[in-house]
Amino acid sequence: MKIRNVPINFLAMTTRISKFELLVRATLILLAIGAISRLPAAETAIGMAVANGSFQVDHSRVWGNTTLFDGSIIETTVTPSQLQLNGGVQMRLSSDSRATVYQRKLVLEAGYGQLESATDFEVEARSLHISPVTRQTVARIRVEGGRKVVVAALTGSVRVRNSFGLLVANVEAGKSLDFEPQAAGAAAPTHVSGCLLVKSDKIVLVEQITSVVLELQGPGLDKEIGNHVEISGVAADQPASVPGASQLIRVAALKEVSKGGCSAVAKKVGATAAAAGTAAAAGAAGAAGAGAAAAGIGVGTIAVIGGVAAAATVGGLAAVGSLPGQSDSPPSASH
Repeated sequence: MKIRNVPINFLAMTTRISKFELLVRATLILLAIGAISRLPAAETAIGMAVANGSFQVDHSRVWGNTTLFDGSIIETTVTPSQLQLNGGVQMRLSSDSRATVYQRKLVLEAGYGQLESATDFEVEARSLHISPVTRQTVARIRVEGGRKVVVAALTGSVRVRNSFGLLVANVEAGKSLDFEPQAAGAAAPTHVSGCLLVKSDKIVLVEQITSVVLELQGPGLDKEIGNHVEISGVAADQPASVPGASQLIRVAALKEVSKGGCSAVAKKVGATAAAAGTAAAAGAAGAAGAGAAAAGIGVGTIAVIGGVAAAATVGGLAAVGSLPGQSDSPPSASH
């Protein structure tokens, strides 16, 4: 029997295939290792929820306490809960509340909550963004039927902004306001009342319900400086130039409510109640075409700023000793 010699070129080709297979395998291994290294690390805990009973986190029932992660959904039924977040932030939720918690904010979807010891943290409710001014601020927020949100400041003060980040209210200690988001954006009609003053050589209005400062432009304003007035208008395209002012409003309608009585308000915001020496009166003949109807002016109990209606709360949250179904003492962390 003759044994044929294997051609050298066949052996070389076989060697090249083997090397190619090894190269492919090595490449696949490296790709797999790279993919694993790019996988997200284990979720980092942002705090814990504590309750004297059972509640739900991410639709699972838990008892006593549980760890919270970014995006955790908390639902209370009969038992209220206290959230203790990294950095010292505390949020108490009453019974029958639902919220989604993140590292820097809590979205309150239903119910009633109290925010404490918070800096760089906010509560979002019905598109409103509610944030404490200082760490000592204690704020209460309640979401009611429809679009209504009630905000109270027990201590310190609270800023309320609309969905576009525009300041629509400063809630001061001991006060409680009802809010209802309406038309979207800063271009919504503005209906406000308050003291007409001069600051930084410009005419401003310190709104009586929301404590927001608005820069105004329009004819006839200079005649009412130092008086309590009601105005209707729309926001200008350009931002306010007065320090501390939330918006620049082009006034379409003006009504005097009462004369004088604005000295204390002027002192509080660093303004003056006298028109002498100001060039602000010229302001902008810009009321033409503002297009805001004067209907509703004269009510004096509701302010509309940045598409958000605000009114003083009757028997507000600030007067309540503790949240419904919850004592002032925190729940135990034991199971």
